Amino acid sequence: MSSNGNLPASALAPIGNGYYMERNAAAAFNAMCVAARKRWGRSISVRSAYRTYSQQVYFWNLYRSGRGNLAAYPGTSNHGWGLAIDCYSQWDRWAIDQIGSPFGFSKRTSDAPSEWWHIKWNGSWHGTAPPSGPRVLKLGMSGTDVEEVQIYLVRGGYLHKADRTHPKAIDGSFGPGTKAGVQHFQRDNHMTADGVVGPATIAALRRKYK
Repeated sequence: MSSNGNLPASALAPIGNGYYMERNAAAAFNAMCVAARKRWGRSISVRSAYRTYSQQVYFWNLYRSGRGNLAAYPGTSNHGWGLAIDCYSQWDRWAIDQIGSPFGFSKRTSDAPSEWWHIKWNGSWHGTAPPSGPRVLKLGMSGTDVEEVQIYLVRGGYLHKADRTHPKAIDGSFGPGTKAGVQHFQRDNHMTADGVVGPATIAALRRKYK
């Protein structure tokens, strides 16, 4: 029987950039992201979603030591049920405030009112999951998911090598410099150097530079 922080893989679904939620919550989140891309041309990103029990222990110990944000006692977190997300940026929270309520994402009905970034899915959305999964990123696209890739490229030294004259390396816009940086990273890691950030490339970037 599954328990908080010990959900089976069959109970989870991806929401992009290596994060997961409970399957119904993930369907609602991904549908919300489709709506965001239609409205603003960019998706909604998170920096935390489902957390295993061991991850909850880690964040609880950080909180108790005074080095981390408020955290629920391990085994009681809504992250452990795959129902909560932490927004990646203030823009992501703003976007959820604008369009999230019909999909079941609203700070008004969430827990942890002191944490601007934390939103709990309220289970009110029962639509059809979007047919596509997380975005494959390539030249000409923009969004916080592109910004995340750029952060990893900068940490690895790839974006600066590719685009020394760019006034702002991390701008959320997938331009020629970002593509060249991705290609450089892919070559160094024995991947097809097509400059496209698919599941294998984002997983490798996250593994090395998160």
